[in-house]
Amino acid sequence: MKNNRNLPGNNVQDTSTIANLTYNEMAGAQKNTDVGRYLVPIPWNNAGVIAYTTDATAAKALSKNGANIAVYNNSGVVQSVTFGKDATVVSLGVGATDAAGNVGVVCMPNEWTYLSSGDRSWVISSSATLLVYIIYDETSIKQEAAR
Repeated sequence: MKNNRNLPGNNVQDTSTIANLTYNEMAGAQKNTDVGRYLVPIPWNNAGVIAYTTDATAAKALSKNGANIAVYNNSGVVQSVTFGKDATVVSLGVGATDAAGNVGVVCMPNEWTYLSSGDRSWVISSSATLLVYIIYDETSIKQEAAR
């Protein structure tokens, strides 16, 4: 039995699109298997040559505003990453803020931290022991008119 959740018509919008896509009809439950994240290093212009790195001790441009990143703190002490709007962003300590509204976001020792850059497109880390990756995920949901 197929559970149709959309009605025909151009003005109908399914507000449960994500829930519908994650529901497994055969199991009668939400899908919940985490298959891992596709992590890519940050691309940057190294004297005219595109290079890749996980070291963000100098400000690095992310692919876009709202980019999702995964940071592994490969040390036994708390570290931080800071998002900014341009290359002038400086690394801030955990919880510290600046006049531009940037904040140092905590990265716990020997742990993964997952973040979204929101309206920022640059990142800088407080230490080279923070390995910064972009989470590559081009998943999108598109609203289409009923036919």
